[in-house]
Amino acid sequence: MKLQTLKGVPADDGLLFTKTWRIMKLLAILMISGCLTASATGFGQMVTISGRNTSLEKAFRLIKQQTGYSFLYTESQMQFFNRISIHFKDAPLEEVLKACFENQPFSYAIIDKTIIVKAVDAASRQTVSLRISGKVTDANGNPLAGASVRVKGSDAGTSTAPDGSFVLNVPQNEIVLVVSFVDYETKEITVAKNQSSLQIVLKKKESELNEVVVVGYGSQKKKDVTGSLATISSKDLDNRSNSQFGYSIEGKAAGVQVVRSSGQPQAGFSIRIRGTSSITAGSDPLYIVDGVPMEGINDINPSDIENITILKDASSAAIYGNRGANGVVLVTTKRGKDQKLKLGFNTSLTVSEPWRKLDVLNSAQFKDLATEMGRTTDWNKYNANTNWQDEVFRKAFSQNYQLSATGGTKSTTYYVSGAVLNQNGIVLNNSVKRATVKANVDQQITKFLKAGVSFAYSNWKDRDIPENYTNGVIARLLTTVPIIGLRDLDDPRMYARSPFLNDLENPLSSVYQPDHIYKSNRYSGNAYIEAEVIKGLKLKSLFGFEDSKSRYTAFQDTVQTRYGRTMHGLAWDYKYKFTSWISENTINYNKKIKDHSIAALAGFIISRQNTNNLYRTSVNFSNAKPGDQSVDGGAVQAIPTKEINPVSSVAFIGRLNYNYKEKYYLTTNFRRDGSGKFAPGHKWGSFPSFSAGWRISEEDFFSKNENFISELKLRAGWGMVGNDAVPPNARFGIVDTTSSKYLINNQLHSAYVPNSLENVDLTWEKTKQVDIGIDLGLFHNRLLITADYYNKKTTNMLLAVPIPTSTGYSSAWQNAGSLNNKGFEFSFNSKNIVHNNFKWSSDFNISFNRNKVLNIVGTQLVVGSINVLGSDYNTALVKEGEPLGSFYGKFSQGVDPATGNIIFLQAADGSADSVGIIGYANPKFTYGFTNSITWKNFSLDIFFQGVSGNKVMDATRILTESMALAVNQSTDVLRRWKNPGDITDIPGVSPNDWNNSLPSTRFVENGSYLRLKSLTIGYKLPETLINKIRMSRCFVYLTSENLLTFTKYKGFDPELSAFSGKSSSTTDQNAAPGVDYGTYPQSRDFIIGINLSF
Repeated sequence: MKLQTLKGVPADDGLLFTKTWRIMKLLAILMISGCLTASATGFGQMVTISGRNTSLEKAFRLIKQQTGYSFLYTESQMQFFNRISIHFKDAPLEEVLKACFENQPFSYAIIDKTIIVKAVDAASRQTVSLRISGKVTDANGNPLAGASVRVKGSDAGTSTAPDGSFVLNVPQNEIVLVVSFVDYETKEITVAKNQSSLQIVLKKKESELNEVVVVGYGSQKKKDVTGSLATISSKDLDNRSNSQFGYSIEGKAAGVQVVRSSGQPQAGFSIRIRGTSSITAGSDPLYIVDGVPMEGINDINPSDIENITILKDASSAAIYGNRGANGVVLVTTKRGKDQKLKLGFNTSLTVSEPWRKLDVLNSAQFKDLATEMGRTTDWNKYNANTNWQDEVFRKAFSQNYQLSATGGTKSTTYYVSGAVLNQNGIVLNNSVKRATVKANVDQQITKFLKAGVSFAYSNWKDRDIPENYTNGVIARLLTTVPIIGLRDLDDPRMYARSPFLNDLENPLSSVYQPDHIYKSNRYSGNAYIEAEVIKGLKLKSLFGFEDSKSRYTAFQDTVQTRYGRTMHGLAWDYKYKFTSWISENTINYNKKIKDHSIAALAGFIISRQNTNNLYRTSVNFSNAKPGDQSVDGGAVQAIPTKEINPVSSVAFIGRLNYNYKEKYYLTTNFRRDGSGKFAPGHKWGSFPSFSAGWRISEEDFFSKNENFISELKLRAGWGMVGNDAVPPNARFGIVDTTSSKYLINNQLHSAYVPNSLENVDLTWEKTKQVDIGIDLGLFHNRLLITADYYNKKTTNMLLAVPIPTSTGYSSAWQNAGSLNNKGFEFSFNSKNIVHNNFKWSSDFNISFNRNKVLNIVGTQLVVGSINVLGSDYNTALVKEGEPLGSFYGKFSQGVDPATGNIIFLQAADGSADSVGIIGYANPKFTYGFTNSITWKNFSLDIFFQGVSGNKVMDATRILTESMALAVNQSTDVLRRWKNPGDITDIPGVSPNDWNNSLPSTRFVENGSYLRLKSLTIGYKLPETLINKIRMSRCFVYLTSENLLTFTKYKGFDPELSAFSGKSSSTTDQNAAPGVDYGTYPQSRDFIIGINLSF
């Protein structure tokens, strides 16, 4: 056996005897080293060494130079040395040696300034006995230096040399190598027993512009799209704890504003794509889930979503015709793959708390105010000091569980999941329980025939609380006097009441009485069959359905509240049933002739929807049996109100895509819709669109710029979409029930009155839109930029125009207005750092939209009515030349030092206070900013979202700063006017006089905010650890939602959706956004979760 020390550590020829003696000494040591179980170490020796993919011999030489330690090993051992990557600065020798010998088939011992390299034990030699070598290249044969080559399920691995080569010692049994490189697809190679040489070719990752995206009734490569759309992948969704669909797109797409309507658990979202396009029609987009339109999307499980495409412009959405006026959101759920069964289990625990509380008067301060107002009581009896925010708000706990299974073969694939959510709100007695099931199965019947089915089920139980009005919980917890406790002093069965206003119990009465329960069951699904008749020609038929039943019940007992005692108990029961089906039959043809590519689509669609509502109420439960809280238990019952609305529609669709050399693109869409809501002669509407694109970056003259500008495309499009959003019988005239009830023969009866005048000339509302955009990729698409300008005009707007009541009607449906939205959108996607161990990417989007009412037949509408203790006040004005969301009220000019009253601007003739537009609810711009960072197995995701330039009408302050009634007030009234000459911004007390507190500029505040929506820190456990228990992935994370909010708004929450008064009319929602009248605030959430895959 030939022994040698490391090359570069020479023997001294003049000291032959010394050298010979040293060799003999080391031979003896080598013979006994296998019996050593511990060795002395070089304590105190510090080493600085750095090298990437360096040889072990070089590392030995550097250590020798710094420490004087020699190395002893054989030539036969050298061929099994694995290359290493190490970085140490002033590190202990033992620590450096440990890193050098990690994943090596050798151990070492330190004897008297000599480091002996020795083979591992026999058991280890049996598993680490195969030396493999190879080369990693790209598709063109170019070597990939620094590519990672590791053994799956272990820590063994190495990196490729500058020529792409590698050498690795692996177990002799069959193993799997995982080879990865930046911007290339990771590849797994099975290495058979005794296979020693490999040639590995990695495939370049598809550019984001080459990704296939879902579009209306089909799919396209992103680079071929000529319309304006935004995409959100499952990767984007998985980076955030997500229990509701709205979270999935919030702040992720330019031109898409997503705002929660309330902070209650699973409350709905208000979604606007490029502004509000109608006054009376709903402004939420059309939702398509797996090809089927859905009535609502709030109960879909976000974990089941594969990707989301948002069609923003009319050239993209025109193929959806009369349902695409507000944009289209296409949701594709997860489907199976050709792979072994893969099980997934996700769970999370959430702790929620109010992110802000407001300052109101304590008992002593309220007593002073009440005394000043001339209101007194037995202060010894009413001596509590209750903080109602502390009594009503709580720290809430929620759990989320999901189990999924996916897999399949080449012919059959499947995805099945089930999820349960138990979410509690930050207000007492407020919760949601949701269970969902999802199943997708696809079958490749023959080479040319494919079929599949999808099914979804959701079960929902919601215990909600009233909000957005004077007696709502949020308003009550601010205005309830602090001098009373939880229960009445004379009768503990009843909630305590104010000594000044007997009908105002404390807010717990609104929390628990009446008890509001909402239950829902929804079934939906589809089945399709697709046949490729000849190459490039496919026929597809899809049938989808939705069946949803919901029920809302409430009961107020005979004891706990004054109103309940007066009515001897009362109950409400509202049932809603929605059913729909759709049949889509399409033919697709794709053909490429040399440099020309053509794709054509034609189809026929028929659908039917039916809504069925039943509303019942009853009172007088005095003799009801305990536990009988249904409407049937009331002795006096109202005549049920029932409504049935069937709607049928048919449509013909067509699309033609053409491109030449993937440089010049033309797309045209056409849809013709038929609606039964309009009279003959107006039933059919035609909705065309045209768009074009030019990929300048594919031109020969542009090739010299490809290293800087890798993608440059110009887009332009025009399209028209429609709307038939009127009641099914609007053209005939509408008869409504009155709100008043009449007791006849022990039954409550409603009166019926004519409401809307007939109009047989009613026709389609139409929205035309122009879009001009640019797609830019820089530095090999490391930076992607998209910019769009759009101009959207709605004409023939459907309005319920008020008419003189002398006609016997209150309104008439007419095509009577026009509306305009225009603006700019920008989005930036940057891969800031891309390294094997460290990656950092950023996404930023910003949108500017301007809305203007162009025409409403020369009139104006005052909308957004709120009720303040029996009096109605309008908050918004719809006026030609002004945007929707224009606040309406008086102009406050401060407090008169002489009288303590608000000074209001007078009309020009001095006859009355001037009223007009006092602010704008819609923001000047909205934005979202996301950063995703990974380092080794750690990840950090940060998401900011905000709006700027908008105002909020804090109508809650009408209650908390009025000093008109003996209710609790904000601490701002501590600086109220008291004596002539006082200079302040808060008026003096004005018992029973609301003049100082009418809607005015006094209550209009800056609504801009920047919110840290989500901060997530995650860790993926190493595969070497989890593979031992047959687990393929284990990811644990901590998330905080709404951790920080920067705003000047004084109320609970600046993030408001549409009108938040109690009215639910579509007109108020569209025309009066930004009114906060006791809206349930959002919570600050802390989430811990774990995602497992087996």
